[in-house]
Amino acid sequence: MRKSTKGSLAAVGAAVVLLGGGGSLAYWTSSQTVAGGTVNSGHLALITDATNVGCGAWTLDSGEQAPGTYAPGDPLVPGDVLSRSCAYTIQATGNHLRATVSATAPSASGALAAALTLGASGIMVNGLPATEFTEANNNQALTLNLTVTFNGASDNSTQNLAATLNAITITATQVHT
Repeated sequence: MRKSTKGSLAAVGAAVVLLGGGGSLAYWTSSQTVAGGTVNSGHLALITDATNVGCGAWTLDSGEQAPGTYAPGDPLVPGDVLSRSCAYTIQATGNHLRATVSATAPSASGALAAALTLGASGIMVNGLPATEFTEANNNQALTLNLTVTFNGASDNSTQNLAATLNAITITATQVHT
C-alpha cells in the first residue's frame, strides 16, 4: 500500500474515532448547590369556641309578645317566624389568604314545607356585611341569621302538618387569583 493511501486512511480513521465519541471535547462547567428548606401551609377553618358557640336556640316571634325560645314540637300558626343566630370563629392563617363565605339555601321537607319560607341571611365578619374574608380576619367572628316564616296567608289545609328542616352548610372557600 502506498504511503499516501496509508496516511489518508490514518487521517480518516482518526476523524472517525474523534467524531464517533472515541475522543472527547471538553466544555467548561461550574455548579452550585441550592439549599432546601421547610415550606409550611396555612390554615382555614370555621370553628366553635367559648366566644362563638355555633347556632343558638330557635326563637319564636309570634308578633303578639316578645320573642321567646321555641321548643321543637311546639305548634306554629300562620304568621309565626322562627329565627336563629349562628356565630363561628374564623381561623385564617397564610400569606395573602382570601376566602369566600356562603350558606346553602335552607330547605324543608314534609307536608308543611310548602307554607314555609326559609332564609339564611346577614353573613357578617367582625360585625360588617361580608361575602369574603382574609387572614386579617383571623380569630374574628363570622355570624349569620336563619329564619323560618310560616306564611301568614295559609289556610285551613295547613293545620296539623309537619315539616323537617334540612341542614344548611356554611362554607368558607379559599380562592386564589
